[in-house]
Amino acid sequence: MRPAVVLFALCGVPALAQERPANDGWTLTVGAGGLATPTYEGDNTYRLSILPNIQITYADTFFASVQEGVGYRVINTDTLRAGPIARVRFSRDDDGDQPFAVTGDDSTDLIGLGDVDTSVELGGFVDYEFAGITFSAEARKAITGHKGFVADVGARWSGRSMAFGPPVIWTIGPRARLVDDSFTTAYFGVTSTQSLASGLPVYEAGGGLYSYGIGATAIIPIDRENRWTAVAFAGYDRLAGDTAGSPLVQIRGTEDQATIGIFVSYRIL
Repeated sequence: MRPAVVLFALCGVPALAQERPANDGWTLTVGAGGLATPTYEGDNTYRLSILPNIQITYADTFFASVQEGVGYRVINTDTLRAGPIARVRFSRDDDGDQPFAVTGDDSTDLIGLGDVDTSVELGGFVDYEFAGITFSAEARKAITGHKGFVADVGARWSGRSMAFGPPVIWTIGPRARLVDDSFTTAYFGVTSTQSLASGLPVYEAGGGLYSYGIGATAIIPIDRENRWTAVAFAGYDRLAGDTAGSPLVQIRGTEDQATIGIFVSYRIL
C-alpha cells in the first residue's frame, strides 16, 4: 500500500492517540498495526499493510505523528481548539511499489502516469465541541509535491461504553474533503503524454468536492494503567466530482473506498 493512501485513510479518523491522564509534560507512545485500504486512492483492489505508530505530545498543546501531522493548539479550551498544522503526504510512484504491504502484488494501474512527489502540506485547524459533538475543519496548502489545496471538514459524535468492563471510548461521524485543480490534476488528470504511456484517455480534472463518507473509531484500554491501548477504526468514503469521473477511477478503479484497521500502542512516557 502506498503511504499516501495510508495518510488519506487516517486523516478522517479522530486521533489514533489513546486517552491519557492529565500530563503537563512530554508523552511518547509507540506501536504498530494493520491497515486494509485500496492500493491507491481510487483503486478497487485492497491490500493489508503493517505500519508503525509513533506519537509525541506535550501538555495537551503540541502533537506530532504520521497520522495526525505536527500541530500546536494556540487556542485550547474545553470547547474550542485551533492552531497551525503540517502534514506529509508521501509520494505516489507509478511503478506501484508498496513498501509496507504484506499481501498482494504491486498494482500496474499507475504505469505511465508518472510519480507524484512527497507533499508537505501547511495550514491550520479548528475543532469546536457542542453537546457532545465535535465539529472540525482543516485547510492545508502543499508547498511541494502536488502543490494543491486540501480542506477536510467533519463532525464526530463520541461517548463511552462500559459493556466490556474498561471504558471503551468511541466516535462516529461524517466527513468530507475538498481540493483544488492542482491536487486533482496531480493524482487523477491524464495528459496526452500520460495517455500514450498508460492507455487511459486524456482527462482534465478540476477541483471541488473530492469525497464524502463516514468514519468510526473505538479506543480500547488494555491495562489498568492505560499504557497499553488498542484502537480499532473503519470508514467508508465515496469519491465525487472530477475525481470520481477520472478514467483512472472509472476504468481501473471505483468511487467506493473503504478502510479498516487496528493499532496497538504502548505509552512510554
